[in-house]
Amino acid sequence: MVKKFPKEKTPELYQAKRALISYLRSNNLDPGDKSLLKDPVHGPILTDLVNKLNKERDKVMANYPALDRSNNLKLLKMAKENKKAKKAKKVQEVAAAQETKKEKKSAGRTSSKYDYPQVKDEATGKMREMNSTEKKKYRMEQRKAANGGTAKKTKKDEAPAKAVKAEKKAKKEKETPKAEPAKKDKKKKKAKKDED
Repeated sequence: MVKKFPKEKTPELYQAKRALISYLRSNNLDPGDKSLLKDPVHGPILTDLVNKLNKERDKVMANYPALDRSNNLKLLKMAKENKKAKKAKKVQEVAAAQETKKEKKSAGRTSSKYDYPQVKDEATGKMREMNSTEKKKYRMEQRKAANGGTAKKTKKDEAPAKAVKAEKKAKKEKETPKAEPAKKDKKKKKAKKDED
């Protein structure tokens, strides 16, 4: 059952309806032909007029929903869709806010992408891209340079340091007389006497 509304209460609906009908009549178009919406000349204009008419119908149905059950179902669907759209919008806003926070936090960090220079190939003498091991070495050098050139001690650096420490110990032992072993022997003898 189609519900009719008085013209006085819904002037915008009738204006939208009249605009659509007058456009169809002035251009001698068939209102039942759905392919007109795909027409390059009339399609955009007709879709605008039809959308405007549908919006006005929705407004009228929202104002007069009392006896129209199908309209009530439509309004419920529209309300659910609006809620979903609002939730999706909030989720997007929260995600955007989190991204901006991440960007602010990571502003001090260096980028993880490197512009690898081309290297000269020894065999052919032509320029080529770096292979994975060369890229790894390049990244390590770049990180060292970014940290001010300070790097962790390697085993090569530790070996001379250990040799220097061993030499210092040897010098100390030469300088001090070896009277300590005699003290240890006395302590062992006392311990044996106490046990007996």
